[in-house]
Amino acid sequence: MEPKSPWEIRILFTLFLGGLLFSPTMTWAATTPTMIIEEARFAIEQARRAGADKVALDDLTAARSWLSQAEKEYEAKKGILSRLTSSDAKDQEILYLGAMAKAKAMTAEAKAKKSTTLAALKEDRRELADYQNAIDALKKKMVEVDKARQVQAKAEEERKVLEEVKRKAAELEEQKKRELLEAQKRVADLEVLKQKEIQASRLEEATRLSQKERDLAEAKIKAEQMAAQQAREAADLKAREVKLAAEQEKLSALQKKAEALEKEKTMLAEAGRIPQATVKAGEEELIITVLAINLFTPAMEISDSGKKILDQTGSFLKKNPDHKAVVRGHTDSTGSESTNRTVSEKRANKVREYLVAYQNVNPSMVSAQGLGPSQPAASNATEAGRALNRRVEIAVQTGE
Repeated sequence: MEPKSPWEIRILFTLFLGGLLFSPTMTWAATTPTMIIEEARFAIEQARRAGADKVALDDLTAARSWLSQAEKEYEAKKGILSRLTSSDAKDQEILYLGAMAKAKAMTAEAKAKKSTTLAALKEDRRELADYQNAIDALKKKMVEVDKARQVQAKAEEERKVLEEVKRKAAELEEQKKRELLEAQKRVADLEVLKQKEIQASRLEEATRLSQKERDLAEAKIKAEQMAAQQAREAADLKAREVKLAAEQEKLSALQKKAEALEKEKTMLAEAGRIPQATVKAGEEELIITVLAINLFTPAMEISDSGKKILDQTGSFLKKNPDHKAVVRGHTDSTGSESTNRTVSEKRANKVREYLVAYQNVNPSMVSAQGLGPSQPAASNATEAGRALNRRVEIAVQTGE
């Protein structure tokens, strides 16, 4: 089976450069058929977990086919007839088949991760559209507030007109009082000579005065009604202003949430570039997971591949210096609880010490924690599951 896509060609080229295909004088000598088969199985499981069975089934099927051939050759090697053939040649064949299975699985995993990232980007765009709709709705409400202010201005103008009416009514009342005094004086002067005329004049004046009082009473009632209407409108305006303030506060919270989501998305994309690491967003934290086999030597020292991984991890942490990180060491359930606890603490401390010493990560922003087998990522009933449980997690805080 020959690789067909440019991505597969790049992976095989990398394997050749790393000495993983037919190079016994280089790092291939450190790889055994058992190891390459386990690495291929792990790579296939990682691809399946990433969703390759849905978006990259052909690559995943090809990887399983290569692995099946490697396993068959490995079983054949252990048989009696294998003693008649060259053991080195059989090992090279198994290593080649295992490497091809691993390469195909890595290709399937990369395609699955790409599909997942595109889906997340689509969801973020939908949320941004919802946010824009919320802003448009708020703009409409701002227009309503402007209209309310215009109503208030009109009410203020009507209040001024009412005050002018009251002033004129007071002047008219004062004038009527003067006229009444003058009429009384005229009545006193002409009382004897013009008693009848005076009585008629008084009657007419009393009638006119009564009408004026009724007019004044009606004007007073109208003024009170208008004042009550203005009070109600003022209360309604105040309620709308309170509602607008609450909506503005809600908008501010939405803006902050959008900024936090954008920051977390950027960090997730940057962390996804770290080699041989899986990244996921947890609750207020971003978790970078690296298997222990990719980080440490059998003597529990940082391996060359582990240094490359931690160099890029350190660059990521320095790029986000305001976010604290916790290095968590994990083990499988093999062995005693106390031994596993010690091993997990040592793994976490080794990673933290490397990040601080060789990547200049602020020591106050990164801590270490050993959790032993208390938080398994997979079942400890199988070797593949135990391999997944032997890991180190760098949890970067994203919440406030």
